[in-house]
Amino acid sequence: MYILNEKKYIREVLASGNKPDNISNGYLITLITKYYFDRGKNPNALIDIVKQKMLEFNIEGYQEYRYANKIKKSCTELYESESKNLFRELEYVPIYEKELKVVESLPNDRQKKFMFTLFAIARYMNCEGWINKKDSKGLSEVFKLANVTLSSEKKNKLLYELYSNGYIHFGKKVNNLNIRVDLSDTNDDIAYKIIKFENIGNQYIGNFKKGYKQCKCCGKKIKDTGNKKMYCKKCAEEKQLESDRKYKNKTRN
Repeated sequence: MYILNEKKYIREVLASGNKPDNISNGYLITLITKYYFDRGKNPNALIDIVKQKMLEFNIEGYQEYRYANKIKKSCTELYESESKNLFRELEYVPIYEKELKVVESLPNDRQKKFMFTLFAIARYMNCEGWINKKDSKGLSEVFKLANVTLSSEKKNKLLYELYSNGYIHFGKKVNNLNIRVDLSDTNDDIAYKIIKFENIGNQYIGNFKKGYKQCKCCGKKIKDTGNKKMYCKKCAEEKQLESDRKYKNKTRN
């Protein structure tokens, strides 16, 4: 999961009292730890706060003992760190003109959507172009974010094509879970600002492929028919049903 403004996000989650389905327990612990961190207080006090907050969410299947080491490590590492910028607080993730030109030079939509997504993740991670994933599941999440659905064999083929043509680079261990892209200079003009880190592949198609746009509700790519169409068929039907319900309630009252 990629959160642009972590501090705002965890504040809203804590206020709601509900754990979102798309965030892992580990990431949630990390954000809670940062939110309540106070260098003037005892680390054990922070550990107790994090444990209590996690229990307050009433997460199905959550067992405190399984995350005890994670909570302790997250808390102690903050006290050992000298960093003052605990949270990632971004207004947007930029894609620059030169990066967009690289994407547009690719031969098909799958490669374009995937490469556009790699540039976005690399900017978000801020690790000199590196996109490091622990396992194949992590890499699959990148394909999902790019709105590219392929078998494992075809995923590897796409990666190899990008690698053999110099668009991406692998780590020294020849591990395709460690990918690096060549980011352009930040003095370049910004071509696009990603303010919602989801459906990034469709964001590319909806904004840069002629004849297409992006559903404003679910992010799915849709054909631009020139009639001010804003939603895919499914979302349009749901919007109409919602509108009908509101109208019926209004007439009743």
